[in-house]
Amino acid sequence: MAFDRVLAQSTTKDRLMRALVDGRLAHAYLLHGPSGVGAEALAIELAKAVNCVNGPGEPCQVCIPCRKIGTLQHPDVRLYLPLPSPSAKSAKAGERTDGESDDETDERASRGEDREARRQELLAILAESPYVPLPFNKRDHHGIDDIRELRREASVKPYEGRRKVVILVAADRMTADASNALLKTLEEPPGDLLLVLTTDRPHRLLPTILSRCQPVRLSRLADDVLAEALTRWFHVDPGRVPFAVRQADGSLSRALASASERGETLRTTAVAFLDTIHTGTMVDVFDRIDQFLTAHKETPLIEEILDILIGYYRDLFILLETRDDEAVQNLDRRDWLMTLAGQTSAGQVETAIDAIHTIKQALARNAHPPLALTVLALRLRACRKPAA
Repeated sequence: MAFDRVLAQSTTKDRLMRALVDGRLAHAYLLHGPSGVGAEALAIELAKAVNCVNGPGEPCQVCIPCRKIGTLQHPDVRLYLPLPSPSAKSAKAGERTDGESDDETDERASRGEDREARRQELLAILAESPYVPLPFNKRDHHGIDDIRELRREASVKPYEGRRKVVILVAADRMTADASNALLKTLEEPPGDLLLVLTTDRPHRLLPTILSRCQPVRLSRLADDVLAEALTRWFHVDPGRVPFAVRQADGSLSRALASASERGETLRTTAVAFLDTIHTGTMVDVFDRIDQFLTAHKETPLIEEILDILIGYYRDLFILLETRDDEAVQNLDRRDWLMTLAGQTSAGQVETAIDAIHTIKQALARNAHPPLALTVLALRLRACRKPAA
């Protein structure tokens, strides 16, 4: 089967294969779907197929271009990743701009080195496995300089491959200026460029960008596909596989996160937060928020905790509506969930889930994390049955 290093997605892979063989590939694709279902994996395999010496067709995986692209080292295949902002000044690292002191020059050069080190760190994760969740944080984005560089690189003829391929990972993280610059590139694609955007949040892209890309929707992965991947590709302890699959909601990256020690730590943190909300005083709640923010200062980690909270409230809703405790995702915390179910109603659970979604949206708009968590705690405390 074509693109056999991409899990499932048979219909999508066949569609791209036919377009490739028939010479009908679009100049720009938007690969989108839930996080962790293979958008980056498919983008890399498509780049291989375009440049494989045995093509056009299924990448052979053994020729020099396929191997280079697989390790993300091919000169004609460039991945752009969201990164922290470089210096506002545009001079190259090590070069001084007018009026700039030695210290400012050194500081700017250091930021450039840190940015490149961050890029190499993320590329190494992707090269190891494009399904492993990338640790983006709030400061990571695509800036206008990235898109300008993309256009410059794309205008140069391929060094050794058939076609230049640019993959813009997490394209929804573009700044407004970067989005407008990319739009110009899509309207006037340089050379024979194949541009591939990946995202799990296509609604954050400009409608004009969406209209100029060929959309390719990736579906959630079946439980048996996830279980086999966890066991065969990632060697997860078989005893943890069923739990990780239940937590995944069709996403391999979520399954991997759930199976990890870090995932268990986050789930325990979420439990402690909910326990404090339901049984502690407001002073206890404030202390819990302070402890969490001191230990974890990055907003994306807060978002992960909020997603876990939604999962717990989803289980509460199932218990309250069906009493089917085998249908809950968090089977290992069934007794705790049953206790919590006695402290709330189905209507209050729905209100709580709405409150969490509202806070997630506020954080996406740069709300102050301590204030956002405090507001959430107050709203969740209101979603309890009055004490007898």
